[in-house]
Amino acid sequence: MPMKKTRATRQAVSLVLILGLILLASTLTSLHFGLQGIGEEYRGLAAEMGRSFYQAINTMRSWNLELGGVLVQDAGRISPNPALPEPLRTVVSVDGQKLVRINHAHMTRLLSELLTRERGVHLHITSLTPLRADNFPDDWERRALARFSTGDSEFYEVVQESGAESFRYMAPLRLTSDCIPCHAGENRGAGAVRGGISVTLPYAPFTRLMSRERRQLIAAHAALFCLAAGMLLLTGRRLYRSVASLQDSLARIRRLEGLLPICANCKKIRREGGDWRKPRDWIHVEKYIQDRTDAEFTHGLCPDCSHGLYPELFPTDAPNPQ
Repeated sequence: MPMKKTRATRQAVSLVLILGLILLASTLTSLHFGLQGIGEEYRGLAAEMGRSFYQAINTMRSWNLELGGVLVQDAGRISPNPALPEPLRTVVSVDGQKLVRINHAHMTRLLSELLTRERGVHLHITSLTPLRADNFPDDWERRALARFSTGDSEFYEVVQESGAESFRYMAPLRLTSDCIPCHAGENRGAGAVRGGISVTLPYAPFTRLMSRERRQLIAAHAALFCLAAGMLLLTGRRLYRSVASLQDSLARIRRLEGLLPICANCKKIRREGGDWRKPRDWIHVEKYIQDRTDAEFTHGLCPDCSHGLYPELFPTDAPNPQ
């Protein structure tokens, strides 16, 4: 028998729907923050890589600067640094070998060319007042240098360049006592920000790793949502059926507890809303109860009826015929 929808069953359905919406909102919120966290994690990893390149290059620059430059054999592959005075550009050893002096700035440019060729990593020494035209900053580096002038210690972000994503990192270069002779005309003391070194990394490897981890996170959230939604649906169906069954039982109880129009003679009961003048609207009490409950009837004779109907068969001291 189909269950009739009542206010209680509608409330049960509404409760399940509300719980489903809460489950969906919670899953989407968790997924949003999870995806956001993955992006921040890989940006932090790229920043640490850029920071490592900067620190390594800056350490080598300081080492070179303290030594006053390094001498390498001239094999025709390295041109002398035109920024150095002529007597300091090249040196001839006692055995006649021609040596080229590589100062800290020239060494950084050579390492940048090597890293760009081998690893796709580009380094750039820059300043708002560079000594070389090649060291003028681009727009992104200008923004970074402006932040350093306000006290920031580093600056990095993912940028779109030439149709591909790159990660750019930059940290300031500060004047030391060894820098003062070359930059004496700038009227800045040791510790002042002279410029910076920018590091540009290809971001495609990080993007591939992020995409894979994000797909795994989405799949995990989808699986958990389907599992939780299935359990909620199963529980909701059981709740709906329980409420409907309870409502049906209460309705039956209310019908049985009400006033019943019953014939004083034959004990038939008139149907609900039936016409007392029509015989078909009067039913036996057994059928009335069977239609409204799960009760089943067996028939027999009570002692009074058995004695009254069949006195010759059932004397007063005979047992009950049931």
